[in-house]
Amino acid sequence: MTNSLYVSSPVNALVQGILREDKTLHQVLGHGDFGLGTFNDLDGEMVLVDGIFYQLRSDGSALIPNLNIGTPYACVTYFNPVKSFDAPKNGSYLDLQRVIAKSMLSNNLIYAIRVEGAFTKIRARSVPKQDAYRPLVDVADDQREFRYERISGQLVGFWTPDFMHSISVPGFHLHFLSADKTHGGHLLELIIEEAKVWLQPLDQLSLDLPHTIEYLHANLDQDNSADLNKAEH
Repeated sequence: MTNSLYVSSPVNALVQGILREDKTLHQVLGHGDFGLGTFNDLDGEMVLVDGIFYQLRSDGSALIPNLNIGTPYACVTYFNPVKSFDAPKNGSYLDLQRVIAKSMLSNNLIYAIRVEGAFTKIRARSVPKQDAYRPLVDVADDQREFRYERISGQLVGFWTPDFMHSISVPGFHLHFLSADKTHGGHLLELIIEEAKVWLQPLDQLSLDLPHTIEYLHANLDQDNSADLNKAEH
């Protein structure tokens, strides 16, 4: 499906602490060339751009991972933007969100978002690899933040409707990757110097349901949206 978001596992499972699945990066790559997620044991943040995965480690460094490693949660699509526009100069993350929201056809669709340019300030984070089964909201306390100034790069991610909170992270979810592909993390805050935005509405969803023992025996009926919001935003 060319206009579809592929989700490798419901985010609800990740929220509850199912941090390891048997889906490999190579398998995920069969569903798209653009997206984000994380790696087994939460070993860094994921960026997929132009068909290449990057692993954004807990020290803020970025590397290209082996495609045979696994992911407990990944969201990808084939990126074919239908709209582009300038980001607000000297704008904050909230300003960026507002201008993107005004360009969206409907709040009931998913949007793939790519922003590329120069930034006066970027604040991002990642979490260290986890050795034990822990709920995501507890793992978030271990997050490590990094601050970059006068840096060029791109933001990769999605806007997802609130009603999909058990499947994917609702609202804006963006990861940063520096232009030299050596630094990055989950975006927390920014000031834009000059950048351009590309937007692609997605009106189809492909969701995999894992068959690991942990997933099959998990109780995913509870509403974890508050914990997800705390961990991801």
